[in-house]
Amino acid sequence: MKKWLSILAVASMTLLAACGGGGSASTDSKSAGSGESGSVITLKVGHTLSDTSHYQKGMEKFKELVKNKTNGQVDLQIFPNGSLGGERDMIEGLNVGSIDMVLTSTGPMSGFAPEVTVVDLPFLFRDADHAHKVLDGEIGTDLRKKVEEKTGVKTLAWWENGFRSVTTKDKAVQKPEDLKGIKIRTMENDIHMDSFKAMGAQPTPMAFTELFTALQQGVIDAEENPIPVIMTSRFYEVQKHLTLTRHFYNPSLMLISKSKFDSLTPEQQKAIEEAAVEAGKYERQVVQDMEKQYLTELKSKGMEIIENPDLKPFQDAVKPVYEKYEPQFGKELIDKIRNTQ
Repeated sequence: MKKWLSILAVASMTLLAACGGGGSASTDSKSAGSGESGSVITLKVGHTLSDTSHYQKGMEKFKELVKNKTNGQVDLQIFPNGSLGGERDMIEGLNVGSIDMVLTSTGPMSGFAPEVTVVDLPFLFRDADHAHKVLDGEIGTDLRKKVEEKTGVKTLAWWENGFRSVTTKDKAVQKPEDLKGIKIRTMENDIHMDSFKAMGAQPTPMAFTELFTALQQGVIDAEENPIPVIMTSRFYEVQKHLTLTRHFYNPSLMLISKSKFDSLTPEQQKAIEEAAVEAGKYERQVVQDMEKQYLTELKSKGMEIIENPDLKPFQDAVKPVYEKYEPQFGKELIDKIRNTQ
């Protein structure tokens, strides 16, 4: 009897210890799951430019701001160099869940929300300050709403790619006639293509990720991009001449998947929206600083640069583009943009 009592006592103690241990493990596991490390939300954000570009610098600032404003609850995982696809592919990926956020130029938006491409009209903006005033005001807000209505994604802020200029391999461009017969890569944007047709060129739409190889292999003769892109993408290796036509201002939109945005807490949503605007202003300044620095560096790389071309012949050449698109966008809106002070 004593022997059996001893066995029962040991068994009871073992059972209690086991129950106690199980409860402790469960509590510890719950604590780990609800702690800071267990609750971090990681958002995948992609862009097509290099990891030394103004986009990337803006993204790194955005990541820092989001982390600070959410107390580490949200983290951004940045994918540069088009590693998640071209801009059109990534925009489509927002709705299928393959990507959470995209920084994209307005060029590919023509296939999703054509209204927003009013900002792509040639020689529409006088300078960067003019463009920022328009996009950060009522007009820019209305255009963002159009994008959201047509695409089902959430827009966070306007960033920028800068003013675009022409580069060529063999012949410098000083007047529209110099573009005659030149095969130039453009974005998949009807306004851009029509503008270069009006100037006599042969526009060839192509994904940015294919551009360097196409220039290298002679598939196309020329391209047009902002100064920071020309430099960080090393186009000086395959192009000899640069003319500062500044023919298009190229704004960019920071987009986030609507379903992903809706899954965040109101505090996290507010933090991401605020961070996107702040980082966008930072990125715009980076673009302006890079333009000044890179013009000097491009010269040292051997590019021949025409800094002050006579733009009036180019502006006259694209008047038919305004005649074509005025019915689509409305003369009132175009004039409102042009007259913004």
